[in-house]
Amino acid sequence: MAAQSVLLPEPMSEGARYDVSVILPFGDDEEFVGIAVRRTAEHLRGLGLSFEILAVDEDSADNSHAVLALLRGEVPELRVTHASARGRGIDVGAGRAQGTLLVVAAPDVASASLDGVGEACRRLLANEGDAEVALTKYTVAHRIRALAAFRGARLLGPAMHRRLAKRLQVQNLKVRVSGPTGVAVKSAVSRFRAFARIG
Repeated sequence: MAAQSVLLPEPMSEGARYDVSVILPFGDDEEFVGIAVRRTAEHLRGLGLSFEILAVDEDSADNSHAVLALLRGEVPELRVTHASARGRGIDVGAGRAQGTLLVVAAPDVASASLDGVGEACRRLLANEGDAEVALTKYTVAHRIRALAAFRGARLLGPAMHRRLAKRLQVQNLKVRVSGPTGVAVKSAVSRFRAFARIG
């Protein structure tokens, strides 16, 4: 996948080791997780960002671990860790992340397309907001500012990003939300109406 444009990242925030920490919670995702890790690494390298990829096992029972083990030499930024149960991967990943930004995506989505992630990272590294959520695709957020919204999160399935957007908004963070059509939803009132329509 070709990079959209080369970003010149801002200096990392205090205490951060990377520009971006990508959280990929996985269960029985052996057909997607390897492609997701490769594409994510290629995409972020193309953008000139320093990163880590946290693949968080949510009780997988297939060959996902074997696939990830084969990628360790090719993607040294990959770290594999474990969550206590399904839906807890984002909470665990956010707690272990060391990047200025958190990027959350499911393996099936990350294996297909990362369109928009680079631009979201550019805006947030330039302090143009606290978080961006592309419903059904990804969430990007400043790690320190958004950590309270990630703590204790039990998120799973297609509604994961919609619920995460609501958690971020409750923390009074400046959140940009775009729907499946890619149209940004601006005001807090219209955001919640959009959630009602989409949900």
